[in-house]
Amino acid sequence: MNSRVLLYAFVFLPGLIFAGGPFIDKKILDVDEAFIFKSSIVENKILISWKIKPGHYLYKKSILIQAGDKILKHNYRSKNELKISDEFFGESIIFKDNLEVDAEFSNVNLNILNDIKVTYQGCAEGRYCYPEIIKSI
Repeated sequence: MNSRVLLYAFVFLPGLIFAGGPFIDKKILDVDEAFIFKSSIVENKILISWKIKPGHYLYKKSILIQAGDKILKHNYRSKNELKISDEFFGESIIFKDNLEVDAEFSNVNLNILNDIKVTYQGCAEGRYCYPEIIKSI
């Protein structure tokens, strides 16, 4: 009986000890560290930028700028755009390093400029994705 218990201990104990190993990642960055977000309003434009930490990326299709209920068209000013086959979302266009976006609000009711929201989502390469982020400007 003791040899059987000892055998099970040698076979199963290492699996129990190391099973959580891949899921313990002490280098998980807070979303605000992974994607450093800045915004400003200059004349009739909203200027938005992200400094994206190495090993992280933002999804192009996730970037949305809203003033009240109105979705604002935006332009990508500087970018490092790549097409990838993503395990979470399939074929995707992503941004790495730095990204700058602008959106005009010349035809937007000025009363809703107090209600500007920017939505985006990104991932740490090959590890995990952050939930959708919504920032108010």
